[in-house]
Amino acid sequence: MAHELSDVTSQHATAGMSGVFCHVDTSDAEEQAALLRGWNQVYSQMSPGTFSGAISEAQFGNTLLFIESTSNALLQSGAVDANFLAVGVPLEMAGAAVFCGAEDSRSAVHVFSGSSGFEFFSPSGLVMAGLVVSWDSLHSMLSDQEWELLCSGMDDAHLMQAHDQRVTSLRAFVCGVFKMLEHSPQLLGNAPLRLALENAVLSNLAELLIDESKLPPPRIAPSSRWKIVAAAREVVRERADSPISVAEICLATGVSRRTLQYCFQDVLGLSPAEFLRAVRLNTVRRTLRSATSVTMAAASCGFWHFGRFAGDYQRMFGELPSETFRRRQTRLSSACMR
Repeated sequence: MAHELSDVTSQHATAGMSGVFCHVDTSDAEEQAALLRGWNQVYSQMSPGTFSGAISEAQFGNTLLFIESTSNALLQSGAVDANFLAVGVPLEMAGAAVFCGAEDSRSAVHVFSGSSGFEFFSPSGLVMAGLVVSWDSLHSMLSDQEWELLCSGMDDAHLMQAHDQRVTSLRAFVCGVFKMLEHSPQLLGNAPLRLALENAVLSNLAELLIDESKLPPPRIAPSSRWKIVAAAREVVRERADSPISVAEICLATGVSRRTLQYCFQDVLGLSPAEFLRAVRLNTVRRTLRSATSVTMAAASCGFWHFGRFAGDYQRMFGELPSETFRRRQTRLSSACMR
């Protein structure tokens, strides 16, 4: 099975240049444990029956995303390098589960780093999404206050109860990325898209892991709120040719996520994420004039969940992006025939 993974990875590595995308099906728990590179995992099957599992994996820069399915109950143990943070989000989980001695559930998030590793008694029929990022990359996206808040709760492997909406959003993001890469693995061959995807992963993780309610409340004079929003809009305008995340806007403007949220809601009645989505949708609409495909246009503007993107696009413009694309391609063909 190790040889099979090597073959699959090499094919996708060629297609994706500096990015790797692969999918492997397995019939043995020990073989599956060896598939995730750098995890030093050991799996022992705990429930009877023939084992079947699968791993889809995308690796780019210092970031690894995966979705893993396992048919039987397992006793898992493993660790990642201390320079990396690993986060697990259950996609499907029913039955008793225990993570590092704590009762687990589908709503809980697994967080760990370093050689102390983790132990996980996983139930049958588990589907788990995983994200691994470097601490340095995550640090570069956070303010000093956010970084201190994040690190204060990361001493040992643990379960975290995050806001339901944020967990749901992260699940949708990861599943959306894999659906797009399954359809268009060549996207990882585009260096700007790889960087944008890595930044999107970091921004989504920061959104999940940091509880802004523990930060001091923002105190901003009304006259300053518009200036902060204007500065943020200027940053977005300057980066019109590539997707930008809320975290990057915060770094560029020197304000916290909570402050940016407060100012946007007060001035525009929108969250920063809603504002960015509207800007990106308009950018996609313009991009479709010259794009080679709707998928490429969506990814180039930072949309990694195609189904959600298509729905948002239709609500904004009254038609699907594929309809816009076909109409403009038809017009282009007609113009060339004249």
